[in-house]
Amino acid sequence: MNWKRIAKYSLALWCAGFAVGFVGGLFAAEDAGAAARLELGGNVVVFALYLAVFVRMAAGADGHPIADAVAAMAATTALSWLSWWGLEALVPQAFVDSISVLEVAVEMALMAMAATFGIGLGSYLRDRRRLRSA
Repeated sequence: MNWKRIAKYSLALWCAGFAVGFVGGLFAAEDAGAAARLELGGNVVVFALYLAVFVRMAAGADGHPIADAVAAMAATTALSWLSWWGLEALVPQAFVDSISVLEVAVEMALMAMAATFGIGLGSYLRDRRRLRSA
């Protein structure tokens, strides 16, 4: 496993999730219907970004894209928790709620689904490129 490459893709996953979460926080809605639409839209965008990262990761993988993806997911999750706790300690008034178990489960499910489809598509594209060059 190439740890430098895994760190790069972990950072890309974290930045994608952070950016969408930050923008979603800026447009927080009081109305339940608007909040649900905003959450759904954010989840769709996060899934698409995660999918793009995993496709790129698998397409460029030399060895085991599944192991690389699992390591990237673990590193991203750890980085997310650490950044949340750090930001919550620095700016407690900005974080009135803690992270719920449901939010963590949804985020992990989105990342796992994106990894599953992204690894398959990325591996297909990698193999197709190799066959064309041979």
